[in-house]
Amino acid sequence: MNLGRDGYAVFDADPRVAKWASAAVRVARDIASDPEMRAANLRHGETWFVGVDALPNGPMGKVDNVPLAGPWQDHVPSVAMHSAQLSIIYPGYPKRDPDQSEANHRYRVTRAAAHVDGLLPEGPARRRFAREFHAYILGLPLNPVAAAPTVVWPGSHLIMQAALSELIGAQPIDQVDLTDAYHAARRAAFEASDPIPIVAGPGQSFLIHRFALHGTAPWDGPVTDGRMIAFFRPEFSDAKDWLAADPT
Repeated sequence: MNLGRDGYAVFDADPRVAKWASAAVRVARDIASDPEMRAANLRHGETWFVGVDALPNGPMGKVDNVPLAGPWQDHVPSVAMHSAQLSIIYPGYPKRDPDQSEANHRYRVTRAAAHVDGLLPEGPARRRFAREFHAYILGLPLNPVAAAPTVVWPGSHLIMQAALSELIGAQPIDQVDLTDAYHAARRAAFEASDPIPIVAGPGQSFLIHRFALHGTAPWDGPVTDGRMIAFFRPEFSDAKDWLAADPT
């Protein structure tokens, strides 16, 4: 696979990553069993622990004195880290929440809730604006569960970045309503390729391009205590870097 062409890359197991994942999963299990954290984070009939910013890592990603390092570092810009998302999928995902529309639930089932991070719906009309300017998405599996994998639409980042760049032009990025262009680019990406599951275990890592459509496949496997992945989405300090073409 090729990160520039496909919009994602999966790296082989690395001892540095394995050591970090071993430390992180111990912390993650305590977080996932905390009643207050569960009440605040469980969604979709308690089949998804959202866990945004839930992992108490240091500013460079260190967990329990274990540094974050791995093969992705040669492929990403140097930007400040943040508290990682601790995403846990449980058997039965996704169930429908009482306040969730049928259309929204169906999209989550049939299209894995495919999305581009940082384009947030606002107001009663749910119009989308760029609010988070991620540099990349780094996934670090914490346990050896293959069910409900992250899925990516290969090449979707090229379609999406071109569409949004054309729309925004020289306008202030955070003031442009991206909804229609985003939806059209999403449809084009669905027509252009089928989703590819990213199946990886502790010690491995994967990168997803910031404009790539991605989501989580429904649970289709044996019953376990859940699938855990830590996600880092560090942000550019300048929104123009987010929209700019990637170095070749």
